[in-house]
Amino acid sequence: MKNIKENLLLFQELIGCNHNLYFWSYSPDFELLHSNCPRELIDSDSIFLINQAEPLLTYAQNGHYPFILDSFLNLLWIADFEWEEDKLQKIHIIGPAFSGRNSYQQLKHKLDQRNFSVTAKLAVLKRLDSIPILPTNLLFQYAIMLHYCITGEKISSQNLQYTSHYEENEIHEDLQGISNEHRGIWVAEQAFLNMLREGNPDYKDALEKSISLSSGVKFDVGDSLRQAKNNLLVLLTLCSRTAIEGGLSPTISYTLCDYYTQRSEDSGTISELSLLCRTMLEDYVQRVRQAKLDIDISKSVQSCCDYISTHMSEKFSIASLASRAGYTEYYFSRKFKQEMKMSINDYINQEKIRQAKLLLSSTTMKIQDISEELSFSSRSYFSDTFQKITGISPSEYRNLHLKI
Repeated sequence: MKNIKENLLLFQELIGCNHNLYFWSYSPDFELLHSNCPRELIDSDSIFLINQAEPLLTYAQNGHYPFILDSFLNLLWIADFEWEEDKLQKIHIIGPAFSGRNSYQQLKHKLDQRNFSVTAKLAVLKRLDSIPILPTNLLFQYAIMLHYCITGEKISSQNLQYTSHYEENEIHEDLQGISNEHRGIWVAEQAFLNMLREGNPDYKDALEKSISLSSGVKFDVGDSLRQAKNNLLVLLTLCSRTAIEGGLSPTISYTLCDYYTQRSEDSGTISELSLLCRTMLEDYVQRVRQAKLDIDISKSVQSCCDYISTHMSEKFSIASLASRAGYTEYYFSRKFKQEMKMSINDYINQEKIRQAKLLLSSTTMKIQDISEELSFSSRSYFSDTFQKITGISPSEYRNLHLKI
C-alpha cells in the first residue's frame, strides 16, 4: 500500500484530537526508530514494554494481523506490522493505555515486585497520571484502523491477536481433578433463575440452595472484597439476561446492570456488598413481576414507562414524553391514563418514590441528596410526595427499613 507514512501521520493526528496515545516504530530487531513520545518520557515508557519484545517478535515471524500486548502494569498496547512482500520492514505500536482504573497502591505493589531502581520507579509512577483510560472496544477499533492504514486491508475484531500467557498443557493440567466439584450447582442455579424469570417472590429459597453448593467463581485474587465483587458481577450478569427473558425491557435491564455494577465497585465492605445484592435481586424480581402485569400495554406507553424508569434523574414534561411517542399531549395523556390507570405525573412520582425507597433502605445518602438525585424541585416537595404515596416520611421509612 502506498503512502503508509502519510496514512500513519494522519491517523496519529486524528487520534491525538481525543487521546494522548503515542506512536512507536521499531525495526524487525525491536530497535526504536521513531516515536512522537516526548524524549523525557521514552525511558519510562520503555519500562512499560518490559518482557513484551519476545512474544511480539515471536508472533511477527508469521503473524500479519494487529497484536494486542498487555504489560505487567495492566497497560495495553496495539502492535501491527509493515511488510514488503515476505520481509518484515517495521513494527508500529500505539500506546500505552489503561483499560480500567487501576489503583495507585496496586500499581506500586507490582512495581515493588520488580528490581527497578528508585529513580526508575519514580519515573514510572510520575508517568502513570498522564496515561489515558480507554474502553477496550475503542482500542480494538484503533487496531483495526491502524491495520488499514498500513495494509489497506479491512478486518474485524475477530482477527485481532493477543499475548498468550498459558501453554495448552498448563490449561489441561489445571482442569484435572475438578470435574466433580460443580456437581448439582447448575440444577440449583437454573431453579433460581427460573423463579427470577417468573418474577416469583419466593426466589430466596432457591438462591440459598444454589449458594450452599457453591461459594462463587473459583479463583483466588488475594482480596476477599474483590472476590465478593466479582461474584456479584457474575450474578448480576445472569440476572439481567434472565430478567429480559422474563419480559423486562432490555433497556431497563441493561441500565440496571450498569447502575448496580457501579454501586458494586463503590462498595467498601463485604456487608455493604451483601446488602446491595439483596436490593438488586429484589429490584429485578419486582420489575419482572410488573412487566408481566403490563403485558397488555401498548408499545408507545410501555416505551414511555421504560424511558421514565431509566432516566430517574431527569425532570419530565408531558409534552416531551408525548413527543417521544409521536402523539399530541392531549391524546397521549388520555391513552396513558386509560392503559396505566393513573396519570403520567402520578406514574412518574410513583416510580421516583420506588427508587427513593431503594436508596433510603440500601444507602446512607442524605435525604436532600436523594431528593436532588431524583430531580424533585425541593426536599419539602419530595417529602410530601413520599408521605402521600407511602403513608410515612422518608426519615421514618429509613428508620424502619435501613439494612446497612
